[in-house]
Amino acid sequence: MLIKRLILAVISIVFGVAATFLIMMAIGTDYLTYGFGYTFFTSLALACFLGIWLDKFMGTKLLPE
Repeated sequence: MLIKRLILAVISIVFGVAATFLIMMAIGTDYLTYGFGYTFFTSLALACFLGIWLDKFMGTKLLPE
């Protein structure tokens, strides 16, 4: 179960960071203009979004039912 949870966390974080940089490219800005705070919290929100869905489909039971 621990391995599944670690895999979920890694996939979610990678997805959040990659999606954030894709969003920044789509709106035509860079990291320095967007800022650390916005980048961090956008990545965190997207990672949590995917993590909730992965928790359900992977059956890791991180969240209560």
